[in-house]
Amino acid sequence: MKLTTLAAIVAFSVTSINALCLLERDATSLATNFGKLVSNYSEALANQTLTPDFQDYSESVNTLFDAGGDSPIPLLAETFSSRAAFEGASAAQPAVPFAVKQVWHNCDTITVRWESAQSPKPVIGISVMQTRMSFSFPNPPVWQISEVWGEFDSGAWLTNLGILKQAAAGKMKRELAFQA
Repeated sequence: MKLTTLAAIVAFSVTSINALCLLERDATSLATNFGKLVSNYSEALANQTLTPDFQDYSESVNTLFDAGGDSPIPLLAETFSSRAAFEGASAAQPAVPFAVKQVWHNCDTITVRWESAQSPKPVIGISVMQTRMSFSFPNPPVWQISEVWGEFDSGAWLTNLGILKQAAAGKMKRELAFQA
């Protein structure tokens, strides 16, 4: 009888653990929603996708905010300290092309490789999203993004905005000295 009880406890525990882990469909849905927030922001989607205490860290976004110049926002500083801060900045941005290229996930983290097919330079990025299950009775629990760490080619983005100028085509020899 003890062995049967132990087997039941183990089976219940494994089921419970899986119930609290992202499924493929959850990860794909959150990655898609994240892309939609970048490409065509909506407050309703932000509220559905992001936790109220959402945080975002991105040296790339901080560089864009600073327009590539002297930085009033330290590069390593938090980019957005809440969903409200993210919403305020995102609502003011024009829509940009954004396509999710690949999604990987584990129990509570999603990694997304994405592309923004801008002109003249496409922008490729990687975002790592920490998630957690949110409970709002009487609604069923849902997965939301609580933190994002994202980086992309901010130089290409600044070139697309006309802030940085493209170098003339041609070959240049670089003189580099490596020192260990």
